[in-house]
Amino acid sequence: MESLRICERSEVAEHKSLQSCWVIIDQIVYDLTSFVEFHPGGSRIILQYGGRDATQAFKGIHSCDTLQKYMKIDVKTPDTKESNGEVSSPSPTPKLRLRSILNMSDFEVAASQRLSPKAFAFFKAGADDEKTEQWNRNSWQLARFRPRVLRPVESIDLSTTILGTKLSVPFFIGPAGGGKLAHPAGEVLMTKAAAKNGVLHWVCNMAGCTQEEMASARAPNQTTYWQIYAKANLEVTEKEIKRAIELGYKGFALTVDATRAGKRERDLRMEAAEAVVSFFDWDSAITWLRGLTDLPIAIKGIQCWEDAALCMKYGVHPWISNHGGRQLEGAPSAIETLIEIRQNAPEVFDKCEVIVDGGIMRGADVVKAIALGAKGVAIGRAFLYALAFGETGVSKAIQILRAEMETTMALLGVTRIEDLNLSYVAIRDSAVRSRL
Repeated sequence: MESLRICERSEVAEHKSLQSCWVIIDQIVYDLTSFVEFHPGGSRIILQYGGRDATQAFKGIHSCDTLQKYMKIDVKTPDTKESNGEVSSPSPTPKLRLRSILNMSDFEVAASQRLSPKAFAFFKAGADDEKTEQWNRNSWQLARFRPRVLRPVESIDLSTTILGTKLSVPFFIGPAGGGKLAHPAGEVLMTKAAAKNGVLHWVCNMAGCTQEEMASARAPNQTTYWQIYAKANLEVTEKEIKRAIELGYKGFALTVDATRAGKRERDLRMEAAEAVVSFFDWDSAITWLRGLTDLPIAIKGIQCWEDAALCMKYGVHPWISNHGGRQLEGAPSAIETLIEIRQNAPEVFDKCEVIVDGGIMRGADVVKAIALGAKGVAIGRAFLYALAFGETGVSKAIQILRAEMETTMALLGVTRIEDLNLSYVAIRDSAVRSRL
């Protein structure tokens, strides 16, 4: 690291190209010239802030240790009030208050009112025309319930285990980045809310908080898992995995459906971006991971029965996901892939723990997923919207989903999660597709 020197903004402004790119973050100028072309999100997003102050844009997405991991300090600027980029500050007159929220869709409406347009666009964006993002939600109506009546239902037990961790419910806070766009404290509030409600938090690799901050936020005996993005420089990823193990994370999800970013036009209009990661093939990926840890591993981004069967072959767990409809327009929804696995490789459900995400907005959706064979259900966007209200918002979202699950199961005549099975659902695709 070179010694600091005072640098005028006029000098910084001259460095905004691939040949020489500087940005200002918290009054410190960083020379990113050697890093621009290797940035996981592409060079465009860095060049957009070349020669300018990127403080707010940077802090909304990245954890505080990102600079130390990737970048080199060269110069310092005089103090100034100038700042570019948008902040996710709450609206002074939010229209929807926490006490009036009744369901997960209400949280989305509230977030659209409380967050900056850029922050909300980052959370909401789907690929292309966003039809897959919407289909993720609608597709859960492909399954209709088959209730049993005249069954005593004195109490409902939603408890289960996911990859060996005992939990109070089968849904959990899934890895979804940008928590500090929703609340200044970021994802640590999700960890705290998860602890208070007996819910798993599967921490996002792109969280605005560091691995250490998230681990420190854990309650005694609380378990958290870590998401892996395999970056172009695998040494960086290996350090993250080893550090996660040291910090007590008990399981991993390797995200495999983001070898390049989908075309998210809502993001592009707001000049937002998301990271792109490199990857390898099945043999090299699993061999690499197993060389680092023997903890449970899920492969996140499974979208067909053949890849679910490969997970079974390699001794890892399939996480059915189309990245929230943010990557490939026209990708199958989670319920479609669940059904496909049932039809072509039902043994996967016996030998693996299947996790699903995508479009889950109701406790009834969670019940359907479990009845179809899923072991755990991840929810990402909806909890980010709830985070706009802080820890209490996340807790309320958990309580809403829990109550909806209890009502659904009581009306089905089922009292325990382990008793849910295919006999409680029927697939009638024409009921939905005729309306699309």
